[in-house]
Amino acid sequence: MPLDVVQCEPCWNRLANKLAEIDGATDSPRAEPDPENLGWIEPEGCPKCGMEVRVMPTNYDRWVNLSTVPMRAKEVPHRFRWRVLTVPARHSVHPVAMIAVRVGGLEPMPDDMVIPAHTVECQDPAARAKVEEAWRADRARQAWVSPAAEEFEDDE
Repeated sequence: MPLDVVQCEPCWNRLANKLAEIDGATDSPRAEPDPENLGWIEPEGCPKCGMEVRVMPTNYDRWVNLSTVPMRAKEVPHRFRWRVLTVPARHSVHPVAMIAVRVGGLEPMPDDMVIPAHTVECQDPAARAKVEEAWRADRARQAWVSPAAEEFEDDE
């Protein structure tokens, strides 16, 4: 889809919801703190395992739970790799927000640092199953040889 296409609100929501389902970005946004409250704000925790998570908006207006610790790309399945980008103010270099962007297109080098989705660290059995499924899909993708690549094999 070209990037300059403008969609109506219902079409955009359908597309964004499909992307969120694929990426695992189906979490709700963090509640805004009351400006009158001067108390300590505790970090968010995973409702399934209780570990600390970082709730971040995505580049398509959905929210994802990310790990608080970066990991090497080789330690994280492809579908759970994210990067956090700072967004500058318009016509400025000063950052005003941070968004989570799923790593895709150009693959990072194995030792490059990425931010894993919390699912990678979560101790919930359903999350562990998703991670194992993602590792199997990665191994299957690596074993697959495209038909175009077979043309260039040596016939010795």
